[in-house]
Amino acid sequence: MKTVINENRKLFEQWTLDYQKQKEEANRLYSHISTFRILTFLIGAVALIIGITEKEKNYAMILAVVGGLFLIGFLVLVKWHSAVAQRQQMLDEKWEVCQRYCNRYTDGWRKFDEKGTVYLRENDCVAADIDLLGDNSLYQMLSVCHTDKGKRLFADRLTTRYMEPDVREQRHEAIAELTGKPEFAVEFETAGRRLEAEKEKFDAEAFESFCADQTKGTLSAFVHVLRIVLPLCETGSLILFLIGKISYGYPLVGFLALLILSWLTRFMTDAVIQPVYYAGAVSGAYESMLSLIAQQEFRSALLADMRVCAGGENGAVKAYHKLKAIGQAYNISFNPLVHQILCGLLLWDYQLAAVVTGWKKKYGQQVAGCSDMIAGLEELMSFSVLGMVRDTGDSVIEYGANQVSLEGTNLYHPLLIPEHARGNDVTLTDGITIITGSNMSGKTTFLRTVAINLVLAYLGAPVCAEHLRASYMRIFTSMRVKDDVAHGISTFYAEILRIKEMAGYRKEGKPMLCLIDEIFKGTNSADRIVGAKEVITKLAGTQCMTVVSTHDFELCNITDQNHTPAVNYHFQEYYEGDELRFDYKIRDGRCTTTNARAILRMAGFEV
Repeated sequence: MKTVINENRKLFEQWTLDYQKQKEEANRLYSHISTFRILTFLIGAVALIIGITEKEKNYAMILAVVGGLFLIGFLVLVKWHSAVAQRQQMLDEKWEVCQRYCNRYTDGWRKFDEKGTVYLRENDCVAADIDLLGDNSLYQMLSVCHTDKGKRLFADRLTTRYMEPDVREQRHEAIAELTGKPEFAVEFETAGRRLEAEKEKFDAEAFESFCADQTKGTLSAFVHVLRIVLPLCETGSLILFLIGKISYGYPLVGFLALLILSWLTRFMTDAVIQPVYYAGAVSGAYESMLSLIAQQEFRSALLADMRVCAGGENGAVKAYHKLKAIGQAYNISFNPLVHQILCGLLLWDYQLAAVVTGWKKKYGQQVAGCSDMIAGLEELMSFSVLGMVRDTGDSVIEYGANQVSLEGTNLYHPLLIPEHARGNDVTLTDGITIITGSNMSGKTTFLRTVAINLVLAYLGAPVCAEHLRASYMRIFTSMRVKDDVAHGISTFYAEILRIKEMAGYRKEGKPMLCLIDEIFKGTNSADRIVGAKEVITKLAGTQCMTVVSTHDFELCNITDQNHTPAVNYHFQEYYEGDELRFDYKIRDGRCTTTNARAILRMAGFEV
């Protein structure tokens, strides 16, 4: 697996360099075209003016023709200039996407702006304790979501932390397939970034609600008769006038009548056209994302279904392509003179409303689920990122077993730099597990490693381990416990409230995992040990795995209610000369060393 990760890293680094070079070339071309545009316009304008004003001269006609050609060339350069500008923007986005992937191999991802903090619920202790959301979180490192729905969905998955077994298996298959498609990942996220830049102009949920509701955005049969009969009458009267059969008054009166009718009923036609027009502003980005889905060959059922919805004759790609054309047609309304002429002759707004009605009837249902589909793919791709930037393995989750258990090989924390992460083989069962160790040796990180990899496994994502097999258990944590001065809650009492929640769930007899870091550290040592023994004993037992880290060696001798002794593991330090070192490897048995004085000396205190 490490070979694949190294190849991915080289790939993203090479793409970053390639896009940087292409950006520089595009910038130079853009600058050259800007210069030629100015020169071409000046030469063309001067030549045309001289050719027109000096028409008595022999060379006047030649100058006029040359001036006209240069001005045509100017228009070509304007279009080319615009195309190069769009390419510059695309290359900027692709470079940024690839650079973000490179940053995930280091600590650079900790500077990403999107952290998911807004989705962190106040009562969700687990998400905060094990860094699922917020600063320096799994969300911050993995998210490739650029739609609001995608961001919410990714956060919801991380905070729900459970799904039905068949759904998990479908997701597992889809995420594994996406992990092997880094080029698709870059292209899709690039399109997503373009869509995000336009999101303030467009309310996707309101638009899709409009598309799904067949009672909205339709014209009555009477209106359809008017939009056909009245323009035909006006066209007929105009033809009769041109061939001299009637006076100009008839077509003029008809023109004014149609124009006034368009003005008076603008509210009706706008109600049909405008929701679709506003969607046209982002239809290009949607079409790009959906085209990428439609063009991919997917094996997994979940992704294959998305491909079917996106492609095909009546698929979402075709719908958004048509939508873009409708938006361009409506832009005529911003040219008042042309718009009024078309309305007076053809009832233009009526014709466009009829086109929208037909579009909605044919494509409305396909479009209605597009933002959900794109959000779903963004969420799946966010989880697949882990498999691209970390050494990951497979997982097996067992549901409904009589005993809970967890077995992991080379389990490590996904938020650590790969070169710094230290994997551990882990075997845990229901009952009590006590983890001791000196300060900074890795006890708390170990608890978070277990929890965060379990969450990934439950959601069908890759896990940072060679292999993980575990029971499904509801996860409870007591780690980053804080006081609440406003409500008069001390740190000690806040921890009691968390453990009370664990005890309440324990009475239901459902599978659960309790991870408690430095239990009751907010009170004195005598009360802490007595209280800890009482609490741990009541939590432990069948269907409950209780893992506690502590500096209190007295807890190593604890037994559960069936007098089964706790399983003990420990972390330890070692010295190189006078330097304190840690290997972060878990070992059997209890810890027998301390290092508080050594750490104080490291900080500059003489003890």
